[in-house]
Amino acid sequence: MEVQLKQIEVESRHILENMFPYYVYDMSEFMGWSPNAEGVYTFNSDSLDNYWSHADHIPYFIYADQELAGFVLVRKYPTNQNVYDIEQFFVLRKFKGQGVGKSAFKDVVTRYPGQWQIRVLKENESGLGFWLSAIKNISGVNFNLGLDIDIDLEMHFIRFETNSQ
Repeated sequence: MEVQLKQIEVESRHILENMFPYYVYDMSEFMGWSPNAEGVYTFNSDSLDNYWSHADHIPYFIYADQELAGFVLVRKYPTNQNVYDIEQFFVLRKFKGQGVGKSAFKDVVTRYPGQWQIRVLKENESGLGFWLSAIKNISGVNFNLGLDIDIDLEMHFIRFETNSQ
């Protein structure tokens, strides 16, 4: 399966906003969120503004065989601008378990060599397994796994560094 990243232009922001409730739904398993009275998982779309107003925030769509498969939101971490951080990463269920996420992740870290961190909710054991496997698939990458606080949540932090190829 051919996996590609395509930077999201502001004209396509609405597509990301259309996909985001699916991400929120997936995360509700761990966060305890409920849909609104209309049965919709909502989010504050203003939270995406930085991806079109700050140069250190880069949004991508993930495509699998030219079909929209998800998104990845890359940024410099707010409290440490030397570290790249994946703020959100989402692959549609149709594409899970097919290597789409791992391929997209490898493409991202190849584009942005340097210090990285991945944050995973403590309750998200399957997500932690995915990220540890994806990082191990990048040849020559050593990583550190530990618990840390992100705003007000204790999370798994996976820290590693990649070099330019």
